[in-house]
Amino acid sequence: MKRALLFLIVACAAAAISLDGAVVHRSYAARQTTVTWDGVAPLFASKCAGCHQQGGIAPFSLTTAKSAHTFAPVILRMTQANEMPPWMPGRDSPTYLHQDQRILTTDEKALIANWVKSGAKLGSAHPIKPITVPTTAPGTTQTLQVARAYRPHPIGGGTDDYHCFLLDPHLTQDSFVTAAQVVPQQPNVVHHVILFDASGANVADARALDAKSGGKGWTCFGGPGLSETQASASTATTDRLGAPQWITAWVPGHTTNELPQGTGVLLHAGDLVVMQVHYNLLHDPTGKLTDRSKVELKTTPAAGANLTPLDTYLLPAPVELPCPSGVHNPLCNRTTEFNDEVKKYGADAAYISFGLLVLCHETLQQAQGSTSTCTRTVNRPLRIYGVAGHMHLRGQDIRIELNGQTLLHIPHWQFHWQDAYYLQQPVDANVGDKLTVTCRFDNSRNSQPLVYGKQMTPRYVLWGEGTTDEMCLGLLQTAAR
Repeated sequence: MKRALLFLIVACAAAAISLDGAVVHRSYAARQTTVTWDGVAPLFASKCAGCHQQGGIAPFSLTTAKSAHTFAPVILRMTQANEMPPWMPGRDSPTYLHQDQRILTTDEKALIANWVKSGAKLGSAHPIKPITVPTTAPGTTQTLQVARAYRPHPIGGGTDDYHCFLLDPHLTQDSFVTAAQVVPQQPNVVHHVILFDASGANVADARALDAKSGGKGWTCFGGPGLSETQASASTATTDRLGAPQWITAWVPGHTTNELPQGTGVLLHAGDLVVMQVHYNLLHDPTGKLTDRSKVELKTTPAAGANLTPLDTYLLPAPVELPCPSGVHNPLCNRTTEFNDEVKKYGADAAYISFGLLVLCHETLQQAQGSTSTCTRTVNRPLRIYGVAGHMHLRGQDIRIELNGQTLLHIPHWQFHWQDAYYLQQPVDANVGDKLTVTCRFDNSRNSQPLVYGKQMTPRYVLWGEGTTDEMCLGLLQTAAR
């Protein structure tokens, strides 16, 4: 398989409020007959304002009484329908850490309803801020930022740019990352961010690639391009498919920053961080935006930390979506679309579609259709702590299972509301167990993405690096046992 097979997008991401910053309040006085802003403000501060603030991922702010009053009917409708705050796992999913901080109780929904139906009265109209509490993760925090602003631009005639930046945490001793927060400067165009650990020979590779560009980073479709972790017949069956260790990932709305208590991602002294940023330029057709995203890493020395090191397990499936029934055009030809991916992303990245067929033991004919699936066999005893799924704009449903036991099921996929979920009770997997990811897509005429305000012509869709391509990916955070 080609090198690009290794570097598969996670997209771990979105929630209504930070898990490490949410506060669960006591039951609110939901049954009072007249509720003012003063009555609902604490609830909005704890469960809504993390996203609904100026510059947040939500479409309007709830940090002022006036704004909340303006959108009161929408707030009522969305909370009563259980669509806000967004909680994507289905009822058949297991229990996750802190999920009670992400779901409104019956009393809380009643309180909001009473406020709206009482006229959304402003009361004192005092502004609020998202309620946060200090992280409990051990260690100290440092901020790593791109050295200079970068102006993303379409590569190969597409609407996407994958760019890698070199960040140096100046580690003088082996350390655990216990929390990591990616802060994209331009969230409208940043599709996702992955932080890779460059260790061993990859340190020299990363420095050479960065030096070649004069310290501006390098184009990196398919992965960070570090030679020590290139694909081979042996690495194709490893947990990370040969990819460098993932430190964390960010996708639209992602706010799960703190790792489960007692765990961390191990970095070695002298390691570097490669930040891969996928810029989706559908919302920047003029190409005028520049970006200097940053990362906040909390690290603690490994010596004496007594933490369990977490590793990344990638579980991808082939994506082979033919054109809708009755649609016939040149874009419905698989070879045409493959050649277009080569042009846009390079041969390595384009060959992922063939590599996934091999990895998942499927023929092209078996993989074609609206449902994608892949099963991988566990080859060493693992303890599963976290799980996430990722698709793009045509995704409908994603399920990740261990021997038929659901680890995560998102029955109504929303690209802009993604996250990683940590199991309340970690699950053990043994040698020979089966991990399966299954995705369902809609490639019908009416489900085609919009590009610069115009709906795309239906086409054959492959696993691809662009937002208007597709992916089917399960991602697990595991530890050896």
